[in-house]
Amino acid sequence: MARAVLLDFFNTLAIRSSKGLWIDAALRQIGSGDEVAREALTARLSQVWLVARSLFPAENWDLHPAKHRSTFIAAISHDGVATPALAEALYDVMPDQVEMNRGAEDFVRAIHDQGKKLAIVSNTALDVRPILQRWGLESLFDAVVLSYEVGCVKPDPAIFRVAARELGVEAPDCVMVGDTPVDDSGAVAVGMQSVIAQPEQMWRAFELVLGGSRR
Repeated sequence: MARAVLLDFFNTLAIRSSKGLWIDAALRQIGSGDEVAREALTARLSQVWLVARSLFPAENWDLHPAKHRSTFIAAISHDGVATPALAEALYDVMPDQVEMNRGAEDFVRAIHDQGKKLAIVSNTALDVRPILQRWGLESLFDAVVLSYEVGCVKPDPAIFRVAARELGVEAPDCVMVGDTPVDDSGAVAVGMQSVIAQPEQMWRAFELVLGGSRR
């Protein structure tokens, strides 16, 4: 039975809210009511990191906050889909454009109430702690392990070892929950269990892990 649960952040604990609201928030930030090609911009926001990978195949932006920002801006404004100013605003308001995934809050609180350790393990160059604080969940996590802070990215076994060490448990006592088979299944290399689900089905993963933790 797991003594600790590691959670991916984006597309696991958190999901993106409406892209239309995201665009509106960015337009408000730059003080513009100008019309934009919303359909094209919405599509670009949905594929931004895939576009980034095609433009910058050798970059690892999840290790460098400045590179994370510049890569996002370049991918959004590529081919004139958005102006650089709008792309910058979209990046600035991005942390506010997430909401908790279905079942996430109940899951986190239930695991915490059972006395188990909890950690975020995420490939990102954004600090997600203010989001957890906004949701009232920050105090429930014993560790937040972010790639840009520890210098390694999933599926590198090192990032999972860091998480286990910060929680004060052995790797085989952990279960990793995430949405990306390649990245999050990297936990298996250090002896952790791994539960993978699509974002819209993550509530099922939460139920599975919670059911096992009650045994």
